[in-house]
Amino acid sequence: MTSTAPTRPRRTPLRSMLLGGLVPTAPLVVLVPLLTWAAAGPWAAVSALLGAVISLTVFVLGVVGIRGVLAGPTTATMAGAFGVFVLQMAALAAVIWSLGQTDWLEVVPLAIAFILVGLVFQAGLVVGYLRSRSALDVAMPGEGR
Repeated sequence: MTSTAPTRPRRTPLRSMLLGGLVPTAPLVVLVPLLTWAAAGPWAAVSALLGAVISLTVFVLGVVGIRGVLAGPTTATMAGAFGVFVLQMAALAAVIWSLGQTDWLEVVPLAIAFILVGLVFQAGLVVGYLRSRSALDVAMPGEGR
């Protein structure tokens, strides 16, 4: 009796991008608030944790939104991607404005954590995308091999 090896799920560019963004940012969600707590106290750490979680959530939802855009017609891809970006920025503006109305929030740790996690996530997206690409070896007409 022979058994076949289980097949691995196909690695799509979006999956690679999502993993590329999540893997380096997950430790930051814990590390940045801990360092903030040591440097500025517990309420600054709560603010940093909130900034990191909001940033990670918004950017992960953006990747999910892009997935929906890519499933649609190709003529609307750029407009759809821009729409996802605008929705991300509007959601961020609303959340940050509403949090800014509170008395307990410290804006500087929130902003630093938000920007740091966002930049690392975006860099991870690029790395994930580059890793998902496969090389093509195409012979052009008139080219001898």
